Amino acid sequence: MENYLYKVFEGMDRLSPGSDETSMKAMALFKSEEEPVEILDVGCGKGADTFLLARRFPRARIRAIDINPEYADNICHRAEKYGLSERVAGVCMSMAEMNFEEESFDLIWAQGSIYAMGFKEGLSQWKKYIKSGGYIICSEVVWLADEPSRESVDFWKREYDQIDTIVNKIKQIEEAGYIYQNSFVVKRSDWDENFYNPLMDKIKSFKAENAGNQAAMEAVEMMEKEAVFYDAHAGEYGYAFFSMVKP
Repeated sequence: MENYLYKVFEGMDRLSPGSDETSMKAMALFKSEEEPVEILDVGCGKGADTFLLARRFPRARIRAIDINPEYADNICHRAEKYGLSERVAGVCMSMAEMNFEEESFDLIWAQGSIYAMGFKEGLSQWKKYIKSGGYIICSEVVWLADEPSRESVDFWKREYDQIDTIVNKIKQIEEAGYIYQNSFVVKRSDWDENFYNPLMDKIKSFKAENAGNQAAMEAVEMMEKEAVFYDAHAGEYGYAFFSMVKP
């Protein structure tokens, strides 16, 4: 099934809602007095943010990890093409099984990826890899409505039961031993214009090319449902970026 999903995302730079503008805004939350810095991009996908990080921090050394070996290899190929091989490297690795030395990074960046292991688990497990005074900057799905509909509550209970309010996410950050710095809500256009609209076009073409293939249809069914559901409930939930510092 994963191969079908990867095929649907061919030609798309991002594998989750987002934009270069929003990522650059979040990168500005990282305050460092030192250069060069060591950065870990967790769940890098095709590298949309990896190379933004390289541009935003021109002396940084960046390791970008993804569980998909093709994505990790693609990072290496692009780094070589752009003359960045000495600073940027793709590594095939699970975010839940990282084996870096402790206190290796000044910044752990996770755009649209921490949900894969859970917000609390990610903050807990990744903490040892951050230097004292280092940052985690990540995006996380949050409730935007004070009283979300029963349909949304039931949907997210099935999909990701760690969804919560921004206030409660800040509490979780502090309970994990970090110093909360800042947060902002990701704009709606990052979801529809930049992600779901082009994704639905991809799904439409994919279904036409794979007509009669039940496994292929099942692979994209959930993504299609998520896009339709978001369109109906967009004001109730979304992504927020959070920045935090390890004392």
